[in-house]
Amino acid sequence: MKRPEMTYALCLAAIFIFCASLFIPPFISFSDEEAGAKLYSLFSPLCHQKLSRSSCIFRDSLGYYINDCTPQDGMFVPNDAGQISAMRNGDLGYKFPVCTRDLGIYFALLLGMAAYPLVRKIDDENVPPAIYLVIALIPIGLDGGVQFASDLGILPFVYESSNLSRLVTGAIGGFAAAFYLIPLLMNIFSESRPSKPKTR
Repeated sequence: MKRPEMTYALCLAAIFIFCASLFIPPFISFSDEEAGAKLYSLFSPLCHQKLSRSSCIFRDSLGYYINDCTPQDGMFVPNDAGQISAMRNGDLGYKFPVCTRDLGIYFALLLGMAAYPLVRKIDDENVPPAIYLVIALIPIGLDGGVQFASDLGILPFVYESSNLSRLVTGAIGGFAAAFYLIPLLMNIFSESRPSKPKTR
């Protein structure tokens, strides 16, 4: 396997393993909540982990399903980052260790990286114009930025985005990021080791 293919495969595998690891804390918590709580703490540097802004894996008589941890009613819920479980229609659930927006980012990044060879050559070292990434990040910037400003109380109104908007805006940014990450990695690990990434 040539270096570009090896670099791509290792990066794709790393992202896949990371995304798969996001399922471990909630599933462990169903059998051992104390052990699960320790696993959540490992992910805490990556995310605020607010329960009200997260998705949960619930368990019912038929198996497992994913849904919002709490009702998405547009209300800010304070001091819920330390809560790892939720009840929905009588079903117990445990949140993912990162919020719904981050889930969108990470899984869309994985999807974008998997689709990358269908769109571009893996060994293409040309980084797309930055303007496309900026455009892709505008939705997440607006949704998250207005929400953050609302949390700080500097807006004349309260804005709490929904998990759907968090998932969609995160996914847009994450998918686009894949098409910048891979050519940047190709530049870094290129056999010729160019002094700076190539741009179109």
